[in-house]
Amino acid sequence: MPKSFHHFGSAAFLGGVREALGVPAAAVAAGFIGFGAFASASGVSIWFATVSTVAIWALPGQLVLVDMWQIGAPMIAVMLAVMLTNARFLPMTLTLLPLLRDRSHPQWRYYFAAHLVAMTSWAVCMRRCPAMPRPGRLVYLAGFTLTCMAAGMVAVVTGYLIAGSIPAPVQLGLLFLTPVYFCVLLIGEAQSRLAAIALACGGLAGPLFYLLSPQWSVLLAGFAGGSAAFAIHKALRRSHA
Repeated sequence: MPKSFHHFGSAAFLGGVREALGVPAAAVAAGFIGFGAFASASGVSIWFATVSTVAIWALPGQLVLVDMWQIGAPMIAVMLAVMLTNARFLPMTLTLLPLLRDRSHPQWRYYFAAHLVAMTSWAVCMRRCPAMPRPGRLVYLAGFTLTCMAAGMVAVVTGYLIAGSIPAPVQLGLLFLTPVYFCVLLIGEAQSRLAAIALACGGLAGPLFYLLSPQWSVLLAGFAGGSAAFAIHKALRRSHA
């Protein structure tokens, strides 16, 4: 590749690193400190907890992994539960990858990029990438996510080692900081009518389905809220046609 391309790629990567350093990395680290403390209390080794951060890179999936391992669930059940928990990343990946595609990148890099897609990186890249030159978008994602991942690994080790000094309510509060931050990002990016409707429908469907079925509330609320948002948006478009 030309020397100018490597220089441009380095600049895009460092741009992702700079974007991650600050609130995104801090929010991720807070959640993984709680996970590290939870893993320590569950009897999981520090190495297992740290490696799971890289291998899964999804805090809810890691919580399910540790919780099911603790109760001695069969490995196939653990794998299926983690896969279902992380199924929400499929639509995120499908919407983000078209923005990242460029002929300058070999195909294998997109498989690596799919693993890097998480809640925070998806929200940030969906906002930043359209304004960036195409060759730098994939590299920007890598810089942003790898920085957050490094912060998460350090936080897991920190939370594991200081687990005894973190009260249980504080551990739970730390675990919820990352999804709260993601919700704030989404609210800030809800500039289109469809995004606003989807947030409203999801916010209403979540508590309602939790009352009906706590175990299936996330999956059912996502399906029902998303379907309702699509139907409402389509009806509004027809009424204004």
